[in-house]
Amino acid sequence: MIFKYQKHIADAQATLPVVSAVAFVVWVLLPVKECSMSFSGVEYGLWDYVPRFLKEGYWAQGMGIGCVALVVYLMAELNNANVLLRVNSRMLSSMLVLLLLFLYPCLDFQPGSVVMFLVLLSYFPLMASYQHPNPIYAFETFLLISLASLVFPKMLWLTPLYWFLQSYLRTFSIRCFAASVLALILPYWIYAGVAFVQGLWPDFLAHVCSIVDVKWGVCAFLDVRNMLTFGFVLILFVSGTIDFFVNRLKDKTRTRILYNSLIIHGIYISVLILYFPYLFWTFLLLLLIDTAIVFGHYFTLTHTKFSHIYCLVLLLIAMAFGVYRYVPDFFHAFNLKDLIQWTL
Repeated sequence: MIFKYQKHIADAQATLPVVSAVAFVVWVLLPVKECSMSFSGVEYGLWDYVPRFLKEGYWAQGMGIGCVALVVYLMAELNNANVLLRVNSRMLSSMLVLLLLFLYPCLDFQPGSVVMFLVLLSYFPLMASYQHPNPIYAFETFLLISLASLVFPKMLWLTPLYWFLQSYLRTFSIRCFAASVLALILPYWIYAGVAFVQGLWPDFLAHVCSIVDVKWGVCAFLDVRNMLTFGFVLILFVSGTIDFFVNRLKDKTRTRILYNSLIIHGIYISVLILYFPYLFWTFLLLLLIDTAIVFGHYFTLTHTKFSHIYCLVLLLIAMAFGVYRYVPDFFHAFNLKDLIQWTL
């Protein structure tokens, strides 16, 4: 009966509350001591204008957890709106929480939190536009991408991808293209006006130049831990992708089109990570969204003896990542000798 754990977990309504509660307790009681990632300079646009107190201490931790909670809620609503799973399950949201819990080393308030929220929000009008070339959907989708680029300018690199996805979803037209261009320009038009009035024109020009400023050969983030993390996420993504293509005929045509779009999105992000590893920890959050959906589909709907064993092995590996992440900080934060003496 042990091999039925996968179906029980996927179908249980308590899975998401339990996983969320465990993640909250871990993030609050066993936080990583310091976030070693730096999010300053032109690579992260207007992030320097965010009040400093929101990026440090308990405020940063609370804002980070709040962003994750919003993203998890949006994932559940995205599933409801587009019927991404054939069964009543909250596994997609639960999978995203687990991936963030075990694999992402810094959940303080950061540009990646804002970008992850806005990108997932952009999925709603993008998916709703399937076979409906409505300029309003195009405007909303690209406006969210443009807003995300204000704190992470390289987000505009996803513009060609979204135009391609519009074509793939049969929603591309001249009016939609014009709406997308207007949406991309609007935040920068407002930013330019404010910068001109406030005397911040050099900052605006530096922000725009950073969009095309590429640092080739910067491999400072290609350490063993980052490579293992990316490799593990890629294994989950590829596993879910292969299973989806093998069993794709079980889903409706619209669902297949949407999953194909998510897979294309994930492949595009993976290529960006490989070519620009210095942006790894920000792009990884976008890959985690696609991976949570694709692998969550596999975990929820595939129930073979091999899948049970395979998912169990992957879970143990993910837990190993979590142990590597949290245990050293736990013993650093609490002196083990004093803890034993206090207990005795």
